[in-house]
Amino acid sequence: MKNRAFTLIELLVIVLIIGILAAIALPQYQKAVMRTRYATLKNVVRSIADAEEVYYLANDKYSVDFEELDVEMPGGKLDNSTADHYYYGWGICYVADTENQPEVACFNRLTNMSYRIRLIHSVKNPGKQLCVAHGSTDANTLQAQICKAETGRTTPSSTKTAENNQYTSYWYK
Repeated sequence: MKNRAFTLIELLVIVLIIGILAAIALPQYQKAVMRTRYATLKNVVRSIADAEEVYYLANDKYSVDFEELDVEMPGGKLDNSTADHYYYGWGICYVADTENQPEVACFNRLTNMSYRIRLIHSVKNPGKQLCVAHGSTDANTLQAQICKAETGRTTPSSTKTAENNQYTSYWYK
C-alpha cells in the first residue's frame, strides 16, 4: 500500500492561496468594522439631537447639560465627564450652543472620525450634518472614503492642517 501525502509544492500553493485571500479579506473587514462604528456614532448623535429638540420645544432653548436631556446614553461614562461633555473609553460626545450654532457631536477615537448635527434652530446651517475624518487631510484615507460614501460628496467641504489637528470634513447633501 502506497502512503498518500501532500508534497511540499502543494502545501506552498495552499499557503499562498490562503495568504492572497487574507490580503483581500482583511481590508474589507476593517472597512466593514469602521462603517459599523461610524453608524453607531451617528445613532448616538441622532438620539442626543432628538432629545435636544424635545428639550427645545419644552423650554424654548437648547440644553448644554446631558443631565437635563431625556436620553439614555450608552454605558461607559468616564469620571472626567462634565455637564456638556460625555466621555467614553471609545471617545467623547458633546452638546454646544456657541455663536447661535447649537450642535451635537461625537468623536470616536477608535475610528478617528466624528459626526455632527447642527440643531434645527441654529442660525447657521440648521439641520446640517457633517462627517469628519480626523488625522489627515488626505481624501483617500479609509475614513475619508467612508465620509464620501456616507455624504455622497466626492470632494471635501473643508480641510484643516495644524499640528495635532488635521482633518477632512464632508457636509451631507
